[in-house]
Order: sequence, then C-alpha cells, then structure tokens
Amino acid sequence: MTIVDGMTSGFFQAISIGVLPYLFSGAIFGLAIGIIPGLSGHFAMAMAVTFLYSMEPGAGIAFLLGAHSTVAQGGGLTAILFSTPGTGQNAATLLDGPPMRDNGQAGVAVGAALASCFLGASFGAIALALLIPVLKDVVLFFGPPEIFVLAFLALTFVAVLGKEDMTRSLIAALFGLLLAMIGVDNVTNTERFTLGSSDLADGLSLVPVILGLFAVAEMVELWLRGGSLAKGTTIALSGRETQKQIFYGIGLAFRRWWLVLRCSAIGTVMGLIPGLGSAPAAFVAYGHAKQTSKDKESFGKGNVEGVIGAEAANDAVEGGALASTIAFGIPGSSSMAILLSGLFILGLETGPQMLNDKVDIVFIMIFTIIIGNLIGTIFGMFLVNPLSRATSIRASMMVPVLLSIIVTGAYASESSLFDVGIALVFGMIGFLMKILNYSRAALLIGFVLGFAVEKNLYLSLLIDGPLFFLEPIPLTLCLITIGFLAINIYGIIRDRQRSKA
Repeated sequence: MTIVDGMTSGFFQAISIGVLPYLFSGAIFGLAIGIIPGLSGHFAMAMAVTFLYSMEPGAGIAFLLGAHSTVAQGGGLTAILFSTPGTGQNAATLLDGPPMRDNGQAGVAVGAALASCFLGASFGAIALALLIPVLKDVVLFFGPPEIFVLAFLALTFVAVLGKEDMTRSLIAALFGLLLAMIGVDNVTNTERFTLGSSDLADGLSLVPVILGLFAVAEMVELWLRGGSLAKGTTIALSGRETQKQIFYGIGLAFRRWWLVLRCSAIGTVMGLIPGLGSAPAAFVAYGHAKQTSKDKESFGKGNVEGVIGAEAANDAVEGGALASTIAFGIPGSSSMAILLSGLFILGLETGPQMLNDKVDIVFIMIFTIIIGNLIGTIFGMFLVNPLSRATSIRASMMVPVLLSIIVTGAYASESSLFDVGIALVFGMIGFLMKILNYSRAALLIGFVLGFAVEKNLYLSLLIDGPLFFLEPIPLTLCLITIGFLAINIYGIIRDRQRSKA
C-alpha cells in the first residue's frame, strides 16, 4: 500500500460511521478524565483498553487515541481554573495560567490553551506523516540485535529522564522484564515462575497489570487523601463575556502561529526520544517562549505566550512518540506502552509490517489525533462548567464508582476473577511505587518489552553468536546507552559532592 493510498483510506475510515462515533466518545471521555485532578492520561487509556476486545482495529484505535489525545486539553483547563493540573504534562501551564485567571482573563487563557493543544497535536501528527517514508527505510536496518539493544536504550532513557530516582527507576524497569518472564518460556516451552498456578501459565495479562499500576493506585491515593477532587477555590466559567474571552484566546493562539510552530517542533523532537515525555517538553518550550519574548518580565505574572508555548509542546510530543512506537515497537512512555498493548489486543503488529502493509492504520492514528483534539477544543469551550462540577465531588463518593468500573474492566478482559486479583495486587504495588519514588512507567515498559527482549536476544545469539552487540548499529546503541548512563551518574556524584561542600 502506497502512502497516498494509505492516507486516503485512513482519512475515510476515520470519518466513517463505523469509526467516528468511537473517536467522538473517546475524545469526550479523555477530556472529562483530564479535567478531574488526580486522574491522568494513563488512567484514561487504561480504562479505554478494556473496551477494545469487541472492536474492529480502526474503531479501537480511534477510541483509544481519541481518549489519549484530549487528556492534555482537560488538564490544561484544570490547571488554569483550579491551579491544579489534571495531568503532569500541564504543570508548566501553572506558571502563567492561574495568574491570567486572577487577572480576570481566565477565558483568554482557556481559549489559548485549547487552540494551542489542537495546533500542537496537528503539527505532531503531520510530522509523523512526513516521517513515514524515512521510517520505512530506516526500520529495514533493524534486525533482532538492533531491536534488543534499542529496547535497553529505551528503558535507560525512561529511567534516567523521568522524575523518579534513576537507580530506583532502573530497578523498576528490570523488575518489569522479570514479570514478563512469568509463564511458558517461548524457547524451551517450559513453565517458569508460575508457582504451580495454571492461571499464570499464560503469563500476566496486560490489561489487569495496567489497570492496577495506574487506575487502582490512583484510586487508593484519592481515597486516603479524602476531601474533594479539586483543591482550592473553584471558578465557574459562565456568561457571554467568558465566551468572548475564550474566542479571543483562540485568536491569540492563531496570531502567535510562529511561536506555536517553534514550540510544537520542540515537543515533536523531544517526543522522538524515549523517556522524555510531555512534561519536560512543555517546560523546555515555556523557557523558549520566555527567552524569545519581547516582554520577558511578565512571564509568571500572566503572559498568554507562556500558556501557548507549554500547551503546544505537550500535545506535539505524541507525534514523535508514536513514530518510535510504530516503527520499532519501542514505547517511549507509559502511555505509548498502553497504546502498544492496545494494538496487540486488536491483532496489530508494529514495525515493517505496519509501515508497509498497514499504512492506513497509521493514518487513522494521525487523523484521530487531529480530529480528536478538534472535538476536545469545541467541547472544552462550551462544556467547561458542567465538566468542572465533577471536581467538587468528594473522593469518598467518586472512588467506589470508579473502582467498580476498574474491577469490571479487569474481569471483562478475559472473564477471569484471577485477573481482578492481579489488578488489585498491582494496584497496591503501584501505590507503594508512587510513595517510594519508583517509576511505574519504567516497570510497565519493561513488562511490555519483556517478550520482545527475550525473543530478540535468542534470535541474536542464534544468528550472530554471543558477540552480536559488536555489529555497527548495536555497538553504536550500546555506546550511547553507556555514555548516557555515565553522564548522568557523573552528574549525580557531582551534585552530592556540592551538597556536602
């Protein structure tokens, strides 16, 4: 299938009656989840994965990515209105969003944030489309040795560049690899780490593990914290004047198109690097916006350019992150790991097969991101008041409802009570990891990559022998991994010496 044929087919599938309703539902669901503080994009995607079993590939991808694409928009609204980012990637919006609200420009900030998210996501999606011809050629150079080493490079990036402690994140990643080995060995066909349980013979299912690590863990934290989901004073957007402000803010984002393009480019490039994620990209873009602004002094006091730069970058990241996920099957973040598991459930394989034979699926993803963000922008403008009321609901009322949905999702994946137990166990594990500063993203990515790591290691030893890592591309990737770790270890040692001095 040519790229033109794939693009045409992908577009018409995305707007077809069999796909568009799922895209619409996913976008609204993601927007609502993003608005509720404490519930992140991981939660939205983890919940969405449980519905994929009965869906066609196009509809499943539209629902899953639709939910993921609008979470940042909902989180931006929460950050501006309540000084509480619904997701971590909206943290940079706190620098100028709440000050604009306090200055009576909440509608302007909301409009600028929504439009910037849409423009940034569209830029990232278009960048992914332009990268397809390059990826189709590059991916042919990656065999089992290259994929094996690349997987460890991705784990290293996730561990080092995350907000958690590097050593603990590496431990979490290796623990994820070990968890992936539970079940039948795909080489010797013998059981291992099953503890004599027939339920573990097929290994741990992805869905209950995902639900446990992110959804159940968040519910436990909300329950223990108590109170309402929203912190601080709630501000309701209502009235004709507010709508005028929102439209004015949208206009400002389009008038600052050059800033949007630059910050979107920053987000896309950082998305290509596994482990960076949206939050660092948003802060880097915010810094760029401040440095290039003619009014640097007003940043942090309510400058709309700070909101535009941060929101454009954190949505553009997804285009770059999708590129590495689709081309190599190497998720650069926990969200992409959940997406990868969703593709597995839908019976889709990443890599050369998708880039050559399933180009239409790639373009469904691209158009889903664009259309999903457009839906999020429109509904974010007019449904801010009804959606924001959910933040005033007490956690004691919200948690039981959401937890019952989570348990149902875990059971529905394979109609197994054992999977419900797995979700609850991993919920406690995820909660403890969050408290002890261990990276749940690193554990999930290690778990998702476990099968590919083991299979490609076996094939590499079979094809090239024990010195397979001395081939040009694997050796280069090994040196990058070692150098990256060495630089960061040196930085940690230097900081400790300075603190003692």
